[in-house]
Amino acid sequence: MAPTVVRTVSRESDSRLVTRFLSSTLWLGGILWIGAASAACLADDGAGATRLGSSQTAANEDKLWREIEQLREPRTTTQPQTASLADELVRQRALLEHARLYLTLYPGGEHHDEAVRLELAALFEIGCLSGGALEPLCARVREYLRKPPSDAARDEAAYWKIICERVRQPAASQPTSMPGAGPDEALLRAYREYVERCPGGRHAPRLTALLFEDALRRGDRAELRTLVSRLEEHFPNHASTNSLKAQLHREEAVGHPFWLTFEKADGARVDTREWLGTPCLIVVWAGFDAGACRYVREIEAFRADYPSFRVAGVNLDSTAAEMEAACRDLGVSWPQFHDGLGWANEFARRWGVRQLPRVFAIDRTGRLTGSAGGGEWRQLVQRLVNDHR
Repeated sequence: MAPTVVRTVSRESDSRLVTRFLSSTLWLGGILWIGAASAACLADDGAGATRLGSSQTAANEDKLWREIEQLREPRTTTQPQTASLADELVRQRALLEHARLYLTLYPGGEHHDEAVRLELAALFEIGCLSGGALEPLCARVREYLRKPPSDAARDEAAYWKIICERVRQPAASQPTSMPGAGPDEALLRAYREYVERCPGGRHAPRLTALLFEDALRRGDRAELRTLVSRLEEHFPNHASTNSLKAQLHREEAVGHPFWLTFEKADGARVDTREWLGTPCLIVVWAGFDAGACRYVREIEAFRADYPSFRVAGVNLDSTAAEMEAACRDLGVSWPQFHDGLGWANEFARRWGVRQLPRVFAIDRTGRLTGSAGGGEWRQLVQRLVNDHR
């Protein structure tokens, strides 16, 4: 069954949309008339007419693109869901028509590749809002793949091909969200094929991140390095590239000396290298995250049961006052590294922390044995407990 797409949009009747579309058609007729007039002027006036025609064409292109930009913006509403979905269908159809007009009139236009993206996305939305009829999208994807107008259009079509093939699968072969279900291998293969064939495609960073998570689960460091290397080549400044580099750095740090040094608010210096001989944990957390606080309570209870373990916190709250209030509420007395930068905290960025809490386990020799998020910290720490006995 095809997914249902829900948006929040303002109510705009079909009659108003028809009026707007007719106005656009009349305006586009004016463009064609101006184009013909400009061509006639070219024959009579030479270079001066060329400048006039080019200037007018650019102005008309800009005007059409501004209309497209206005259509792209979702509109808030307090209407019932059924009415909102009907209005969204009208908006997506208008967006599709405008995108196609742009592609027809300005095949070499400045926004050509973006118009292709909008056209395919609108076809998907219309299909979902019309009961899952995605054949128009699939047909257009096949056209673009057969004769791509640009590399970017080819890459965009390659992504939507994955969606089309996924939707055509029998219901029995669709992925399940049941607990314990493994990864969807067919979908992962499709993602892998996309990033290999279209490494510079705009979907590559997100799909690479999904492949990275799978490789991380399997402990395949060779694939992790390949994925990061490809992103570095094609998206050197992308946020996903920086995040995955940091996560790879964290994985490759396992088995090597690992420490944290910082100054507390009172000026006292903390250096976990001074704790050699006893296992220790570094816990990245924040008082604003209820889930993190729940696990921090568990970690504090663990520390009480195993007083030989040392714990240091890396807190991502915005202010020291918020951190101190959270520590009081949770009964936490371990030293905290807090620089007020939140998710931009130096330690969090360097080691690819993307969820809270993130627990780093260090053995008695000062080497990192691993890190874990959420409730997985228990298994991670249990290994330290067994080794410390």
